[in-house]
Amino acid sequence: MSSVLSPRLWLVLGPLLLLLVTRTTPLLAETASEATRIVAVVNNEPITSRDLFERIRLSIVAAGLADDPETRRRLAPQILRGLIDERLQVQEARRLRLEVSEAEIERAFAAVAQRNGLSADGLAQTLRRMGVDPQTYRQQIAAQIAWGKVVERDLRPRVVVSREQIEQALAETSDEELLLSEIVLPVYVADQEAEVMAEAEGLARSLQREGDFAALARQISAAPSAAEGGDLGWVRLDLLRPEFRAAVANLPKGGISNPVRGPEGVHLFLVRDRRLATSVSAAEREAQIRNRLASEQLQRLADRRLRELRRRAYIDIRA
Repeated sequence: MSSVLSPRLWLVLGPLLLLLVTRTTPLLAETASEATRIVAVVNNEPITSRDLFERIRLSIVAAGLADDPETRRRLAPQILRGLIDERLQVQEARRLRLEVSEAEIERAFAAVAQRNGLSADGLAQTLRRMGVDPQTYRQQIAAQIAWGKVVERDLRPRVVVSREQIEQALAETSDEELLLSEIVLPVYVADQEAEVMAEAEGLARSLQREGDFAALARQISAAPSAAEGGDLGWVRLDLLRPEFRAAVANLPKGGISNPVRGPEGVHLFLVRDRRLATSVSAAEREAQIRNRLASEQLQRLADRRLRELRRRAYIDIRA
């Protein structure tokens, strides 16, 4: 089925959305009609203004960003894209008969609560006090689990790391490692790149002033690392793509990179720490490289599957 989604519609600049994202939170609940207004349809499944507002609110609260019209305007395009992708991912899991149980969702919800020093009930109460329905977060968790099952069942078996790839990586050397986090903003069509770059620049400015990089990564990043707050762990400079290496090589601890274009979209990096590369055996070094190459390959396969799902989908953004 062909998509009715145009490059311009991806920017979500219709008058309806501009009205929605500049409203204050109390106004969002004024009428049932506002809450149930359909802002997008994905293969006959609607996304309502309430869905969008709840996710924007969750992102602002989680990341500690200013809750003002400018922040909501900046976040809205990426969050709507994320909601559309989530619908596609859940639909694909359903097609493959991969189910997510309530027990799995509750375990993941409880794990998030524990990382924040709370019980599951305590996290739910905290979200409510901040104006976020806990069910919004549970739905996001369910979508992440569903897509994870698709990736593990259908895509991971296709990952093959060749000896040639490993030897090429071994030939490159660096004596420094960076503790990195990332946010990836997808670029769905070539004409959209400049706009996504501008969105990324705005997010970088916001994060440099205030906010929690990891929390925002969990909400809007399109990378598999999003579930871990964008955490990439300790990465040797020589294992990074050249364009990424150039973006982070001179950043201080706590520095956020300028947006940089990569195969999966536009990347922002946070350098959480730096150190001299630890001494490891040849076997350990090879294992690190193999794992890194496999992870990158799996991400490319997942991105390719999602692009195919978008290409075949009926997606209608309503202004």
